[in-house]
Amino acid sequence: MVSKPANLPKLVGTSLEKYTPTREELQGHLDNARDHLADASLKGVSTLGAFNGTYNAAHALALAAFKILGYRPAGDGHRQSVFNALEHAVPATEADRELFIEAHKLRNNTEYGGVDRDALRESFLEELRAATTNLEEEVRLMFRAWVKAQPTPSGPGTR
Repeated sequence: MVSKPANLPKLVGTSLEKYTPTREELQGHLDNARDHLADASLKGVSTLGAFNGTYNAAHALALAAFKILGYRPAGDGHRQSVFNALEHAVPATEADRELFIEAHKLRNNTEYGGVDRDALRESFLEELRAATTNLEEEVRLMFRAWVKAQPTPSGPGTR
C-alpha cells in the first residue's frame, strides 16, 4: 500500500510545486498559527472572529506541512488545493478532510458573500478548533523531525 505522502509528487504541476523552505519561514507559519488560535480564544471575541482565527491557523499549519515535505501550493485557488490535499501531507487529518473543506467554503462565503450566521454555529466552530489543534500537534512533530534532519552548518566559524 502506498502511503499518502507518497501521492504528493503526483500533484506537482497541477496543485503543487516543489519547494525548499527555510527554518525561519516554517517557524513563521507555526508562530502565525499559534497567534491566530490565541486570538480566536480571547474572551469576548465574536463568533466570526473565532472562526476566522481558527481557519487562518489551520491554513498556516497546512502550508507549513506541505513546505516541510518540500512542496507548496501552485496557481490560483491555493487555499482550496491545500485543504483538498491535506490528508496526503498529514495523514492524521483524513477524518477532518470534509470539515476543513467546509471551513474553506464558509471562509469564502464570509469574505465574498457576507456572513451566514447559521453556518457559524458553535458546534461547527468547536469541531474546527479540535481539528486545528490536532493539525497543530502533527505539524509541530513534523517540524521537529525536519529540523533534526537538516544538515549541520560547517565551515569557517562553526564548531
